[in-house]
Amino acid sequence: MRRFGPWLLVGVVALAACAAKQKMVPAPELWETANEAYDTEAYDLAIERYKKLLDQYPFDSNAEEAELKIGYAYFLAGRYDEAVAAFEDFERMHPTSKHLASVEYHRGLAHLAPYRTPDRDREYAIRALTSFRNVADRFPTSPWASRAELRIRECREILARHEEFVADFYLSRKSLRAAEARLRNLLEEYPEMDATADTLSQFAGAYDQQGEPRAAALARATLIELQPEGPAAQEARERLALPDTPAVEGAALPQLLAELNSLLGTESRQHAPRAVSAYPDRGTTGAPEY
Repeated sequence: MRRFGPWLLVGVVALAACAAKQKMVPAPELWETANEAYDTEAYDLAIERYKKLLDQYPFDSNAEEAELKIGYAYFLAGRYDEAVAAFEDFERMHPTSKHLASVEYHRGLAHLAPYRTPDRDREYAIRALTSFRNVADRFPTSPWASRAELRIRECREILARHEEFVADFYLSRKSLRAAEARLRNLLEEYPEMDATADTLSQFAGAYDQQGEPRAAALARATLIELQPEGPAAQEARERLALPDTPAVEGAALPQLLAELNSLLGTESRQHAPRAVSAYPDRGTTGAPEY
């Protein structure tokens, strides 16, 4: 049997090393193919190529932008949790990057994307609101700041609609105490939101049915006070002008809050609904259009 010397083993190792080296794709080629995949919306392939570039050439001149585009690619592919993680990694690795305003803004979008209906977990909207506020506060001169301001209002409206949804749930079950707790939160936290005006209109009708004319009048007067040009304001004015409607003088909002407090001890506020979730599982939904 023929025996092979140590030199042969060395040669085999050298050949293996050369083969491994031959498999290394040049950085410019990886960068070009990754960008081509990104531009043609082949986001999974783009992510794979960007990651390969970072693994093989961590100090390449395009490394920072590759990390950035990984986050964008996850976002555009609808992989929102992974996008959030990628954006957080980018912020941690590049705390002084010129792209931070864009990253923080898109992280907010990624948080917001799963939130389509008011029965969803409000935590998505809260996290998005935090990101958009960070953009407005930390980068006020950035072009992303004005966009963030609009998104802040959107998030606040989403959170207000959530409160409206829950208030309506309790109203439908005649649980006035629980419903009024949500109304109070709307008045204190989201007075300028459309959802608050809509909720006041609902409560005015509920108070009419309940035989509580002062509470109904205060709800309508508060609606007019908060949104004098809103779609429900004219109807509220007409109802307040009817005979036998209690007059409301002075600022209506603090009077309504005081009225809600005074109603807490009434017998009609002691009803507690059967334990039913106000957040039925309606399944997952796709991402909103931006």
